[in-house]
Amino acid sequence: MSEKKETLLCECKSTEHVMVVHYDDDPDWDRVYVHIHLSQDAGFWKRLGRAINYLFGHRTKYGDFDEFIINPDDANKVQRIATHLKKIKQRAEGVKK
Repeated sequence: MSEKKETLLCECKSTEHVMVVHYDDDPDWDRVYVHIHLSQDAGFWKRLGRAINYLFGHRTKYGDFDEFIINPDDANKVQRIATHLKKIKQRAEGVKK
């Protein structure tokens, strides 16, 4: 088992916009896990207001989200992740046949 981890920092350079990708070459581990941390842009009262709205079933039209801009310098990391996903797909297709 050779676990791999790629850490990508958003192009905006904010350390609050980080993506950590875990994957493994082990054929039994056919998943890629992505952990995304996006900024806590709201203060206490705004988060409390969102929580109260959530409790009463109010949803915003667009949801709560932020963005992560993949830096071109991370192209090799993204390529390694894509290559791993292709290997998983090939193994799965080989099992189906």
